[in-house]
Amino acid sequence: MADGALAGVRILEFSQIVAAPFGGVVLSDFGADVVKVEPLDGEAYRASGAIVPGEGKRFQSLNRGKRSFAVDLQTPEGQALIHRIIPQFDAVLINYRPGVPERLNIDYDTLKAINPGIIYATITGFGDRGPLAGKGATDLVAGAYTGLIAGDEKIGDNDEPEQMTPAISDYVTGIACAMSITAALLHREKTGLGQRIDASLLNSALAIQDFYVMRQDVTDAVLRDPMVDRLRAMRTEGATFADQVRARRDYRWAGAGPPRLYYAGYNVKDGAIVLGCLTKPTRAGAREVLGMHHETTDDEAFDLTDPAQQARVSAWKDEIAAKMLTRTAAEWVTDFEAAGVPAAPVQFPEEMADDPQVLAMDVMVEFDHPVTGHQRVVGPMVRMSETPTRASGPAPALAAHTVEVLLECGLDAAEVEALRERGIIR
Repeated sequence: MADGALAGVRILEFSQIVAAPFGGVVLSDFGADVVKVEPLDGEAYRASGAIVPGEGKRFQSLNRGKRSFAVDLQTPEGQALIHRIIPQFDAVLINYRPGVPERLNIDYDTLKAINPGIIYATITGFGDRGPLAGKGATDLVAGAYTGLIAGDEKIGDNDEPEQMTPAISDYVTGIACAMSITAALLHREKTGLGQRIDASLLNSALAIQDFYVMRQDVTDAVLRDPMVDRLRAMRTEGATFADQVRARRDYRWAGAGPPRLYYAGYNVKDGAIVLGCLTKPTRAGAREVLGMHHETTDDEAFDLTDPAQQARVSAWKDEIAAKMLTRTAAEWVTDFEAAGVPAAPVQFPEEMADDPQVLAMDVMVEFDHPVTGHQRVVGPMVRMSETPTRASGPAPALAAHTVEVLLECGLDAAEVEALRERGIIR
């Protein structure tokens, strides 16, 4: 196999939990050598959901293809060791809490003074300026603050706001960092200059909500502004989160164009399916399959702001829901696909590794992990014809590559052994 597009690029990753670790996985898939720096007893997330101590399944999925380098960064000697090897690396990827890189002497200014060409991608919760600069955030906190949770109507059994699954802002931020590092590498190739990259869960969560966050005076005066005024009044009145979500839904429904009778999910005889019709031709196909020719939501005269029309839509949706319950998902999907209607059964993620389409696409990659044994992981997100992407290996056992990395970076065996004896490395 030819080398990946980032073959020869070395990334030093100071990471925890999700965002930066996932960014490192993406870079590894493109061929970069990603060295994950861990405490001597390992990243705490190794223990999350672990059946085998220190080898949690999610940790493994977020750290495949990397090498593990265990060092005590709380000591001057550990920090000096990072300073010694940083000239051998092209980029740093870090998502430690705000203030921690400075305390550990691995902040951008410190490392840039040693390696002027370094590319330094840092991830924070709320960014590096403004009233929330320095405030830590998890995906749940970012999702709540930025509107992701409310916008997706994530409501729990007791009408409380509920976490998004998966941790969307974390994963998007990791992808954004991987993309930014590759762009910065190209820029350095042209100019010789490194740079700092600042990413945040806040920015990522807003970016993927695009037009919901976007402001436009003409449209907002009719749709957005009355909605926001009502939501603010409801908060003052003490309305519940669920009530506020329902009020927002009413406003959005009235301004969302044709009712989404055929861009929706329905229960069927053996589970559920979704229809994905966003065009008149596909909606016409759905009407044909469902026998809904009497439904008129695509007529030019249809006015969704009319309460009488809204009542008709509700009745039509109930009619479709009743029809759907009479057949299985496979039967419906077969007929919808024959009519050119986008449709799919609703499946659970735990089923997908053995899905026929997933198998046909060779999405899953098999490894033998040194501790937990056989595993199948989701491989790279994209394919490249000349510089193939690949999942290069399972997640590393703790400290499996500490000695290897130090020897590659110019230390001799005696120095490495002395560091180990003093408890600086593992």
